[in-house]
Amino acid sequence: MQIKLKTETMKKKLKNVMMLSLVVGSLSMTSCRDAEEKKDEPAEPMQNEMHQSEDQAKMETYKGEELRAEFKDETTAELYSLYVEIKDAFVNTDAEAASNKAAELAKKAGENEEITSVAKRISESDDVNMQREEFSKLTAAMESVLQDALESGEIYKQYCPMAFEGKGDYWFSNSKDIFNPYYGDKMLKCGRVEATIQ
Repeated sequence: MQIKLKTETMKKKLKNVMMLSLVVGSLSMTSCRDAEEKKDEPAEPMQNEMHQSEDQAKMETYKGEELRAEFKDETTAELYSLYVEIKDAFVNTDAEAASNKAAELAKKAGENEEITSVAKRISESDDVNMQREEFSKLTAAMESVLQDALESGEIYKQYCPMAFEGKGDYWFSNSKDIFNPYYGDKMLKCGRVEATIQ
């Protein structure tokens, strides 16, 4: 009698576990389907964040945007130009091009020790992920150089919330259009304009 009672109790528990599994399974399938359906809707607070077509994902080599700003002095213009070329290399996930341009930047930076040392670390590496981590530091070092540096035009400070495992990070660009240097073609359009330097 006691064995029969235990067997019935175990059957009820097994039945409950199976029902719970079915409910959880159907909920997860529904939420995945909802995410798929929402994929084509426009991004809300972040324009372009992670919404890209297959054509964009299979992009050709990114050429960069034309500079529409004029600098007060030639040295700052040269530093920024090389910075943008490094950024463009990361958009293309091209460690070699990033290394070459960073070597040029290290030579040009002269007295700015922070830019020089970060640029050297980028130039000495062929690991694009490590280079991108250093690029984050380079962006921070460039910010003080760019403040009050423009005669006319604008430079855009952009932000990707997904960079570095969700910590987020910044970069500077000639255009409002997003071309993400931290992910390249994996999440080319992930980001937003955070500030405008004038």
